[in-house]
Amino acid sequence: MQYKRWEIWWADVKYEDSPHTVESRPVLVVAHQEMFILAFKMTGTERVNDYQIVNWHGAGLSKETFIRTDMKLKLLERDLTNKIGMLQPSDILGFQKLISQK
Repeated sequence: MQYKRWEIWWADVKYEDSPHTVESRPVLVVAHQEMFILAFKMTGTERVNDYQIVNWHGAGLSKETFIRTDMKLKLLERDLTNKIGMLQPSDILGFQKLISQK
């Protein structure tokens, strides 16, 4: 399957502090490499340096959501389970602006 940049998917993500525990989380796909998919973890709880999605409803999300700029993930295709939607152009620009400042 082809995964496109800026798509939002449900993915099976390992816990940060317990790699044997997996949780279904939304992720933002930023690149589809040959061996893995590069994505950012998304959450409903804001942390420092997170990007708040302004048009979360237009992106297919059911509630206010934040992109964790400090949580870049390398996922396998089998980790992505269901497509949620697509980040909207205004949020793409806002997210790019935030990560370019890091």
